[in-house]
Amino acid sequence: MPAQILDGKAVAKAIKEKLAAGFAALKFKPKLVSFAVGVDDGTTSYRKSQKKQAEALGVAYEMVDLPESATAEQVVSRLRELNGDPGVTGIILQLPVPKHLNGEQLARLIAPQKNIEGIDEVNLGAIVMKKYRNIPCTARAAVELAAHSGVDLNGANAVVIGRSTIVGKPASLLLLDRNCTVTMCHSKSKNLKEIAKSADVLVTAIGTKAGMVTGDWIKPGAVVVDVGIIDIGEGKIRGDVDFDSASQVAGWITPVPGGVGPVTTQMLYMNLLDAAKVQQ
Repeated sequence: MPAQILDGKAVAKAIKEKLAAGFAALKFKPKLVSFAVGVDDGTTSYRKSQKKQAEALGVAYEMVDLPESATAEQVVSRLRELNGDPGVTGIILQLPVPKHLNGEQLARLIAPQKNIEGIDEVNLGAIVMKKYRNIPCTARAAVELAAHSGVDLNGANAVVIGRSTIVGKPASLLLLDRNCTVTMCHSKSKNLKEIAKSADVLVTAIGTKAGMVTGDWIKPGAVVVDVGIIDIGEGKIRGDVDFDSASQVAGWITPVPGGVGPVTTQMLYMNLLDAAKVQQ
């Protein structure tokens, strides 16, 4: 029997309705700042989507742009100004940044309470202590989708392939907090296929080879959450998982596109709402 589809768009819609109610209940209007250095067409398209969502939720959205030629000192100075502005609730650093700058270092300069993408030592460390602040959005979306399947996660064997600070590590910790028994795999792991096949919940965040995880990697009835996004040309993307073969074995599976992506956007605003509640 083919797997049931974990429809990210449908899940995102339900989350968006909850977000709208949450923002409406606030006593002030939160402000989200999109900070960019050297804007390209891709970034502009992404920001249009962010702005549209912000307006629908009653969130103020501001674009702060510096030219591509901006020095590290100028960028750092502007970020510090935004950190100190009490009217700013959350900040997003649009990536990539020009080659003479270090995007990872810049992201860490955003004040933890305003870093709604959660990619900094304080927010990541808070997950370890089970004192959630801003949770990395893609990792949060992956676990949200796994839970949405309705499969009991208590005691489930969860396997996460990928150990990035953006997805793999935080997703593993979040699944652990859901009482899963978690195995994290990576490029040096031995017997990767056999480990994956032991998973009741399989989260893939590899992003190197489209369709790498085939149906014979999947435990019958497993929940498969594909975080991978690989450009295969002609404007098309695929995930880590070979959907056609995996969907014949899995119980639940996310498509690419239309799976984790739409939910990730909602998690960004979930973090913003949480930050606004703290500030309020």
